Amino acid sequence: MLVSTVELLTRARRGRALGLSGGEDLRLDWTALIARKDDIVARWSKGKNATPAKLGIPALHGRGVFAGPHELTVDGRNYSAAKIVIATGSTPARPSIPGREYGITSDELIHLRRQPRKLVVIGGGFIGLEFGFALAWAGTEVTLLQSGAEIAPALDGEIRELLLSAAEAAGMTIRTGVRVTRIDDNKSVHCEISGEPARFAADEILLATGRPANVAPLRPELAGIDLDRSAVKVNDYLQSTSAPHVYAVGDAAGMRQHSPVAWYEGPLAARNALQGNRQQVDFSIFPTAIFTIPAIGQVGLTEAEARGSGFNAKTSKLSYDSNPAAGVRNETDGMVKIVYDAGTEKILGAQVIGAHAEDIVQIAAVAMRGGLKKSDVGAMHYVFPTLGGAIFDTMAS
Repeated sequence: MLVSTVELLTRARRGRALGLSGGEDLRLDWTALIARKDDIVARWSKGKNATPAKLGIPALHGRGVFAGPHELTVDGRNYSAAKIVIATGSTPARPSIPGREYGITSDELIHLRRQPRKLVVIGGGFIGLEFGFALAWAGTEVTLLQSGAEIAPALDGEIRELLLSAAEAAGMTIRTGVRVTRIDDNKSVHCEISGEPARFAADEILLATGRPANVAPLRPELAGIDLDRSAVKVNDYLQSTSAPHVYAVGDAAGMRQHSPVAWYEGPLAARNALQGNRQQVDFSIFPTAIFTIPAIGQVGLTEAEARGSGFNAKTSKLSYDSNPAAGVRNETDGMVKIVYDAGTEKILGAQVIGAHAEDIVQIAAVAMRGGLKKSDVGAMHYVFPTLGGAIFDTMAS
């Protein structure tokens, strides 16, 4: 919600190019934004909490731990089950940095009652980038510190370069190769960059260094459940490799940390637990998004991954400024990139950066799932003018 609101803000501020006046002076009302977020979360949670009762499923609310392979204790009461599905999510990590108690996690940031004037983000993954972009466009002075040589290392290289350009336009400062040494109580971050000492002052410090699974508090060892790092070690049926009556989904299974993964895995694991192992998880075609501003959508292999997998990989690319709908909307910063096998025209992957990339990439995902060749998609009729048309035009090139 923070990202979508700030997206509207940034578009409104550029409204003069569309013939609108007054948008340049718009500001984000942080207090109203957080209040709206709290209201929406409360209403959605109320609806979700009522669902089990509507389905005739008893719901217990409390803190549970294993008492044996098939036994759980919830707030002092014992329960047993033939099959168990663990879906306990994850918690933001607090890295082993001296002074980490002076930083906040993403869970805490969305409860702040004031927008930070200066924010230091420790971590250059998806969470750090999403919050960094949103707050930077909203007027916060954002500095992002990444320990590795690149932010978002899983991204396609060309997409990353465009994201870095967008970060510069947003006013973000990004430093890579950073070793954070300590955080002071005055919220100063001390670090080393290429062996040289550096210090960054902030109002708030966002610790965006991963999310370990919430499995250990259940005491899984009492049920014979082996962990892989913090998550349940599972097979392709989402079944525990050491306790066959136990299944795990979402962050608790540790395969991929995206909300849609949990929605996909939950019903699959429940069916496998109740009906026998009938369906394996399949992430071969699984679109994902990074909600930066602009957003990034991706599915399948990047160009480098395709070449590394032995494909005779080729690419087709189209800039957003070649898309009439993007021109009409004045949202011409972006690119569509299609990766395909030169011999078979099989679509191997798609990467999109730009307005509504999270929606556009799903067109490519459906084409891949349907086994369409690049030329098949490129020859299709589509609604014109639309941002989604960029996928078809890229396939045609």
